[in-house]
Amino acid sequence: MGIRGMLRAAALLLLIRTWLAESNGPSPTPKFHFELSSSTPEVILDLFNCKNCANEAVVQKILDRVLSTYDVRLRPNFGGAPVPVSVSIYVSSIEQISEINMDYTITMFLHQTWKDTRLAYYETNLNLTLDYRMHEKLWVPDCYFVNSKDAFVHDVTVENRVFQLHPDGTVRYGIRLTTTAACSLDLQKFPMDKQSCKLEVESYGYTVEDIVLSWEDDNAIHITDGLHIPQYTYLGRTITSKEVYFYTGSYMRLIVKFQVQREVRSYLVQVYWPTVLTTILSWISFWMNYDSSAARVTIGLTSILVLTTIDSHMRDKLPHISCIKAIDIYILVCLFFVFLSLLEYVYINYLFFSQVPRRNHRRCRKPRRVVARYRYQEVVVANVQDGLINVEDRVEDRAGPLPDSPMQAHLASQESLGSLVFTSEQAQLATSESLSPLSSASSQTQLATGESLSDLPSTSEQTLPDCTIHFHGFLTNDSIIPIKIHSRSDACDNEDSEESLGSEESHGHGSSHTGRLKLQISQSA
Repeated sequence: MGIRGMLRAAALLLLIRTWLAESNGPSPTPKFHFELSSSTPEVILDLFNCKNCANEAVVQKILDRVLSTYDVRLRPNFGGAPVPVSVSIYVSSIEQISEINMDYTITMFLHQTWKDTRLAYYETNLNLTLDYRMHEKLWVPDCYFVNSKDAFVHDVTVENRVFQLHPDGTVRYGIRLTTTAACSLDLQKFPMDKQSCKLEVESYGYTVEDIVLSWEDDNAIHITDGLHIPQYTYLGRTITSKEVYFYTGSYMRLIVKFQVQREVRSYLVQVYWPTVLTTILSWISFWMNYDSSAARVTIGLTSILVLTTIDSHMRDKLPHISCIKAIDIYILVCLFFVFLSLLEYVYINYLFFSQVPRRNHRRCRKPRRVVARYRYQEVVVANVQDGLINVEDRVEDRAGPLPDSPMQAHLASQESLGSLVFTSEQAQLATSESLSPLSSASSQTQLATGESLSDLPSTSEQTLPDCTIHFHGFLTNDSIIPIKIHSRSDACDNEDSEESLGSEESHGHGSSHTGRLKLQISQSA
């Protein structure tokens, strides 16, 4: 028998085997039992056994057989030992980490593996891959995410679910989903902070007496290559597990933590550099003139407004929490420096403008005193000259012309000396009489002096001080020549400015003053 004959016989037997496997009822034909010799090639044996091949009829027969007695409501090994369920996660993306909502969004593939002996089959050694429609016909663990706020299973174009059945009854269930999980952020070092966001997986209804969750291995968390998180840099992940206790029992919880670090580059451009430049801009007022009030105040207020705007912009991006953040301290320090620049301007203005009136008063007080003194002396000298002219006229009327020089006076006779003495006595009386018009003229001149000095402060009512003038001179043929005039006002020059003004004001309020003059005429015999 050649090889062709053997192949034909094998094909015929295979067709008979397939026909027998597809028959539902009892076979009316008798069963034949035959064995191939050990010298039969391995290819021929595989054709007869068909362990590495499966067609639609074989798979359909397997599913019909295992599901005919399968109860989806009961867990595997019900009433016996708990079912071990291993979990693994493949992270495809982390979209964002929100500081305001304190959460993050993650898209991943969640794989759960357990063994269900009710689904074991022996017809083939191949694994059977089933679609999402088997989800309603097979038992699956009731795992959920403890810190999840919202989640959904992707359904484009169909629900992203898959089942893999192994001959020994092992089931591997995979699902693609996106969840928004809560993440408690520590913002004390914001924006130079590191955060750790966790994801917790736990069975909702089955306690550790029914299901024991565990990570598949140490590398149960797989991260896609080139994972990019907005505003963050991915550092690594850690996986742990713990048993938690509730009123209904104890549950096994799986925890994975993702470590991320915030990128500071965007905050350097948006916050740090603008605030630094604004603070330095406020220091420009130190080099401005103190009387440039408009420019200095504008720079200071503008700097404060810019810093306040940046601070409010940052607060809009952050939650309202009670802790003090690093960015708050930084902006507060910038505001403090800008405020000090404004405070420095106020202090300089206070020092300058509080000293100016005193300096101006001291400057104006001495010129007023000097002008008043010299104008007073001019009035007194004019009055004295008028009085001396009157005295001279009276003396000439009584005694005749006076000698031209003192030397001629020694040649005078005894009679002339007697007449001179008499004339001196009469001149003294004439002098007292002539002082009355002198006093009136002095008061009139005093009023004129007050009007001329009305432009000076505190001189609206100004009078002359009490002074005594001493006159020294000698007689000539026509007049008396004055030699020296002494006035009490010269002694007033050395007094303190405030005492001089006080004495002038005390003598000037509603009092009429008359200068007392003493005339001394010296004559050599």
